[in-house]
Amino acid sequence: MKKGLIIGIIIGVLFLLLITILIVLIFILPGMIEKKKIENIKHLYFTYTSGYAIYSYTTYELNCTDKCILTVKPLGVAEEEKQEVEIPKEKVKELESKLNEYNVSRWNGFNKNDKYVLDGDSFSFNIDYNDSDKVSAHGYMMWPNNYSDVKSYIVNTFNEYIKEK
Repeated sequence: MKKGLIIGIIIGVLFLLLITILIVLIFILPGMIEKKKIENIKHLYFTYTSGYAIYSYTTYELNCTDKCILTVKPLGVAEEEKQEVEIPKEKVKELESKLNEYNVSRWNGFNKNDKYVLDGDSFSFNIDYNDSDKVSAHGYMMWPNNYSDVKSYIVNTFNEYIKEK
């Protein structure tokens, strides 16, 4: 009887220890991992689909060297009609701040899709910043945390620079 009780206590303690380790790994450790701050954007590419008709995708591409040039291919517009405009460095700094606020650096490696949806929407997001840091994220009917907020911000910010045709 004593031997069974001792084994039960040991198993119980090991079970509690395992649960504690899982809680730390799942909830506490990710918050402690240092996220990389997005600054000094060199290149940003963001595209997403919005339907199934011809030209039903939108693309934003930002290239920064001496100056920052934004290229936009709006929804419903042919690739040949995309627009190019210079963006002030202050606006790019605001973008960097917003991307950091939404923890976009944690998107790196996101590559998920819903295999049960055959006619859904997708996105692709790539950014090169600092000297060698990158974020690459892709999805089909699945999105990383804060995706809709980031998408709304980028669309609203960059569309300010598009001329209506």
